[in-house]
Amino acid sequence: MGKGSLLAEIDETALFCVVEFKRGRSDMYFSQPDQPTPSRNDLVIVEADRGHDLGKVTLDRISRSQLVSMIKQQQEKQQQQQQQQQQLNGNGTTEETTTAAKKKEVSIKQVIRLAKPAEITLLMGKSQDEAKALLVCQSKVKQKQMPMQVVDAEYQWDKRKLTFYFIADRRVDFRELVRDLFKLYKTRIWMCAVGSNQS
Repeated sequence: MGKGSLLAEIDETALFCVVEFKRGRSDMYFSQPDQPTPSRNDLVIVEADRGHDLGKVTLDRISRSQLVSMIKQQQEKQQQQQQQQQQLNGNGTTEETTTAAKKKEVSIKQVIRLAKPAEITLLMGKSQDEAKALLVCQSKVKQKQMPMQVVDAEYQWDKRKLTFYFIADRRVDFRELVRDLFKLYKTRIWMCAVGSNQS
């Protein structure tokens, strides 16, 4: 669960879509040919990290050839970003890392089904829980005098994962913070950097 399927293993007639979540996070998904094809702006339940998540379809009915083209563009963009980062860090790009990036197998997760009205209603409660978790995390960061600013929190739909988005100027050791948050929320804690305080 949550690993997705290799593109080569997905039915040739499957259609693909882009689903967006909180903070503009988005990913590509496929729907089985025997299921209703989700349309733009539909809320859908999708395969996620060890469980399920709920997001909104922003691009629909993408063909396999369009998908391959989008993946290629995305990989090229990631490769350029990695090269820029390595140059900033003073490291040269090795041929091995470039080749490894090109050979990387693509896994695509599945749209499970359209979200039910009752599940959509629960979104408000999820937002409130995220706001509370954000305040708790910010308080702990302040207590521990950590050099980071926590700006948002996001629960995976099934609450099997809680992501905190943060800004920091340098690498931060947040292992102790993650342990504290895990004890409190009893779910997988994920820290996601969204930028730095440097202008």
